[in-house]
Amino acid sequence: MSLIQLSEHLWTFRDTCNVYILKSGLECLLIDTGSGAVLQHLHAISIERVDWVLHTHHHRDQCWGTPIVQSAGAKIAVPEYERHLFDNVEAYWQARRIYDNYNDSNTFFSLGENLPVDAVLEDYGTFFWKEYKFRVLPAKGHTYGMVSLIVDVDGKKVAFIGDLMTCGGKLYQLHAMEYGYGDLLGVEFTMQSILALKKEKVESAYPSHGAAITEVKGDIEKLESRLEALSIVGRLCTSGRDNNNFNESQVIRESRLQQINKHLLWAGPYTCSNFYIVLSGSGHAMLIDYGLASEGHLHAGADSDGVQALRFVEHHIDQLRDDYGVRHIELVVPTHIHDDHICGIPFLQRHFGTQCWALDCIADVIAAPAAWASTPCCFHKPIEVQRILRDGEVFQWRGFDFEVHYAPGQTEYHAIILGNIDGKRIVFGGDNLFLFNPGAGGIEREIAIQTTVMRNSFQLDMHRRCANVMRAVKPDLVCPGHGKLIAMDQSRISEYTDYIERKEAALRDIVDEPANHFIDIFWARMLPYLSQARPNAKLTYTVKIRNNLERTAVYGARLRPALGWASDGEVESITLQPGQQGEILLGATAPSQVDPRRRLITAEILIDGVSQGPVCEALVSTI
Repeated sequence: MSLIQLSEHLWTFRDTCNVYILKSGLECLLIDTGSGAVLQHLHAISIERVDWVLHTHHHRDQCWGTPIVQSAGAKIAVPEYERHLFDNVEAYWQARRIYDNYNDSNTFFSLGENLPVDAVLEDYGTFFWKEYKFRVLPAKGHTYGMVSLIVDVDGKKVAFIGDLMTCGGKLYQLHAMEYGYGDLLGVEFTMQSILALKKEKVESAYPSHGAAITEVKGDIEKLESRLEALSIVGRLCTSGRDNNNFNESQVIRESRLQQINKHLLWAGPYTCSNFYIVLSGSGHAMLIDYGLASEGHLHAGADSDGVQALRFVEHHIDQLRDDYGVRHIELVVPTHIHDDHICGIPFLQRHFGTQCWALDCIADVIAAPAAWASTPCCFHKPIEVQRILRDGEVFQWRGFDFEVHYAPGQTEYHAIILGNIDGKRIVFGGDNLFLFNPGAGGIEREIAIQTTVMRNSFQLDMHRRCANVMRAVKPDLVCPGHGKLIAMDQSRISEYTDYIERKEAALRDIVDEPANHFIDIFWARMLPYLSQARPNAKLTYTVKIRNNLERTAVYGARLRPALGWASDGEVESITLQPGQQGEILLGATAPSQVDPRRRLITAEILIDGVSQGPVCEALVSTI
């Protein structure tokens, strides 16, 4: 790494983010800090002291080295709407909702320890330093509180824009566009922010990642076009929960079970999360999912932030007994991991002795939710799985034949279940397929669409895999996790496949290649995410890595322990082929004193020896 001169008084240093150095005499001001390694290079341009650091936003790759720079005497200024994620971030980690979490905004990439702040960068305000006058422009999009800094440097009007966009009119990370569950609200915010930047008529824009933007107007217009294209399919990139006007009438009484055919029931489209009942005809039942009775139980909105876990309430059991003669709920098979679909399973197991059979990747998560709690919508109670099913496995229940297929779409940990019931090929699709009228792109009728939630470990090939499964199983009917039943034929499967292709094209076009590297939020993940340890105990962390690059690469990882914790600091490495997954084991030792507060432990990830920063995290307390 070395300094690159941009103009007479401006340099950049390529680190885990671009660090910009603005010089005045023997002092300088930094825009972001990366790892802090820039300090070792400032002497080369006769800088003796860093006076100020201005942060564009709060993410760790921007500021994990700021404590080093601060200890050398620098003062720190941060965006006003993210100050709490600098100087009060420890409180954020104590209060952050872990289980049943539908908040997908990327505050999870915050620091672990409080960082004192000397000044705030107020929206539309001004920050003066030496001969320079910075104007603070809101830049919502990549984060809620991010700012752009507009300033004249060496006779040119320039902007330091954080992760608002990259050279060529692209987004840096697509998953950062998600705020609420599956909403892609950041697309709207980013459009507002780039149009505001466009009005400034700056000559150069300096992003946090990638090359300088010299064709600012042209690149903004390219991104405008890509955002508009994404918004067309982005209207469909939701969880499906509100797409069928579920809230037209408030449901205050339990819905009545409805018969799909002789041996198959459901609770109708006005439950929160559809579940289905296969009847044996002799008093036995098999359930596909069993979750929430109504949407009011979900508590996903901002007004319910204090609710830390879903509280399941029994529903429809009396109807099964009284109207359909069910005496034994023998089996439940979950379609996927989400709390609103599985939170009733522990109840069934405790009170009915119900067995749970699950696809292997689903079983991993629901059996150990604390380990996987960085994934949204994990239910807080572990579920015992009596039989592990494999992709493509055939199983029987009381004369009915079923197949389970891995179908990662709305979440990475998802199956579809095909059942031959009363002469029909019926697919239980979970949260993958819904009917929706996009009202855009010339389509004015309901089509089968594939939902997308970026924080559910989305990767581009997930939807293609779902389409391949649907083509292979050729269902007559899809029973979805939300909304209305979907009658299927070849034309509807073709529409569904075409929709996936259009969506993928829009998603791929808005980020750089290789696209999955900028889309896949969990290309590196630490397990367990949430844990407790005794004083002086040793914990082993598993860092799971996916190589989304189009080349063989050496991935390294080392722990950056929380306050009081210890690790050897050594880098452990693994070589991965393109598309290959691997694991790295790292050890940490707890402090000698009890500390019940959540502490952040991160893993710094290196690719071919180049640090990507403290990419993934876990929370731990000492009890």
